[in-house]
Amino acid sequence: MSLKDFEIGVTERPERTVVSVSGDIDFDTCSLLVRALGELVLPGRTLVLDFTRITFMGTSALHVLLALRARAIDEEWTLELVGVPEQGLRVLELTATRHLFSVHPALAAM
Repeated sequence: MSLKDFEIGVTERPERTVVSVSGDIDFDTCSLLVRALGELVLPGRTLVLDFTRITFMGTSALHVLLALRARAIDEEWTLELVGVPEQGLRVLELTATRHLFSVHPALAAM
């Protein structure tokens, strides 16, 4: 998968913002994700990262998630992950960080 296959969509809903990501979340695309997330004003809201369409989640993505979690704590908003693929869940489990995140199988399950 290449950068041209990487997409980020933002949907504002009452009380939450849903950011849908498709493609690979890796070293090459993390800066694009960080930039998009950095533009969001989130205090008092919930940020839902919808990963149902990602094809790869490497350790670079983990660094983004950990930084985002720290930001959520500092700015007093909630972070939730949706549709994390098995490979991404494995990264979270192998790094003993799975317990740090609220993970749901799908948006409908929230």
